[in-house]
Amino acid sequence: MLDDVDLRLLALLQQNAKLTIKELAEQLSMTTTPIFERIKRMERDGVIERYVALINAEKVGRPLVVFCNVSMPDYTPENIAEFEETIRQMPDVLDAYHLAGTIDYQLKVVACDIKQYAQFLQQLAKLPMIRVHSSAIALYAVKQSTVVPTTLKS
Repeated sequence: MLDDVDLRLLALLQQNAKLTIKELAEQLSMTTTPIFERIKRMERDGVIERYVALINAEKVGRPLVVFCNVSMPDYTPENIAEFEETIRQMPDVLDAYHLAGTIDYQLKVVACDIKQYAQFLQQLAKLPMIRVHSSAIALYAVKQSTVVPTTLKS
């Protein structure tokens, strides 16, 4: 179970995962050993899944963000497993969510331009178990975050 110190530690790491154990300990008014042990425990327990660098997609030539809505007319466990494994292998798909409702999946796709997105759609069209329901091109991001709130429920 996570306590208040764990949650504050997670909040700090989400803001800057490059903080040293010493810097984290100072900000939490603790010594380094318990901070190190807490981080290792949360890594072991899967609370902390990994550490990553957040990249500006536009600055690396991927300015186009498209939300692609997919339906699966023949909704079987085999089709679900095959589609999800295929999507996991597609580097242009940043996020993929299995939804409840009329749309079965929503994919967040990045591309260089609309032509590259059209090529992505051609790849999806090869998958017999799905159909692309719609695509929505993002004009700009109002909010982007990877930070999961870590405040305790009252």
